[in-house]
Amino acid sequence: MHHIRPYKLFALVDAQPPERTIQMTLPFRRGAGGVTVLEMSLILAAARAVEAKRVFEFGTFLGSTTLNLALNTPDHGEVFTLDLDEHHAKGARQDAADQPLTEIHLTSKATLDFTGSPVAEKITMLTGDSTRFDFTPWRESIDCVFIDGGHDFDTVKSDTENALRLARRDGASCILWHDYQNRDYSGLTYYLDELSREETIAHIEDTRLCVWFHDPGNSLLPRLLGS
Repeated sequence: MHHIRPYKLFALVDAQPPERTIQMTLPFRRGAGGVTVLEMSLILAAARAVEAKRVFEFGTFLGSTTLNLALNTPDHGEVFTLDLDEHHAKGARQDAADQPLTEIHLTSKATLDFTGSPVAEKITMLTGDSTRFDFTPWRESIDCVFIDGGHDFDTVKSDTENALRLARRDGASCILWHDYQNRDYSGLTYYLDELSREETIAHIEDTRLCVWFHDPGNSLLPRLLGS
C-alpha cells in the first residue's frame, strides 16, 4: 500500500477555484457514515483528474456524495448510485456496524441530499444487493467508481471486483474506497492491504480514502506517487 499526502491528489487537478463545487450539510447530518469535507474534496479531485462523465457509486446512504459528484460532472454527465431497498435489506448479509446505517438510509429516502437539486436529473438511483446485482450494462463504461456500501470483507471484495470490471479501459478511470483503517471495518482494511500487492493503490493520509487509477497515458500515477 502506498501512502500519500492529500496535496498529491489535489495537484492532479488544474481546475480554477470557481469550478470546484462542494455542497454539504454542516454539521454533518446524523454524524454517522458520512465523508469529511477533506475526503469529499479528494473524491471530487480524483473524478476531475480523470475528467469523469459517468460515475458509479456503491452506497447512496444520505446522498451527499451522490449530489457532489453530480455537481462536479458535465451537464451531460451521469451518476448511478446503488443501495439496498427494504426488500433486499431483509436478505442481505451485513457487517453489524452497517446495519444502523442501512436503517438511516431506508428512513431517509424521501429526503436524500440531492432531492430537488437542479442536478438531480443526472442521478439514477438503483436498488439491490451489490453482491448479486447485474452490472453488465455498465461494463467498461465508468470513469469514476466510489465504493462506500457494505464494509464486510465479502461485500468489499465483490464490489471491488465489479468496480474493476466497470472501469473504463480506453481512457483514464479511477476507483475510490472509503473507511480504510476504520476500526469498525477491519475486513475492508485487510482486503485492500492484500489487493495492494497486486494493484497500485494509494491510501490518502489524514483520511479513510484509498484510490486506484487506470492510467493508460502514464500521466497520473507518476505525479501521484512521485517524490
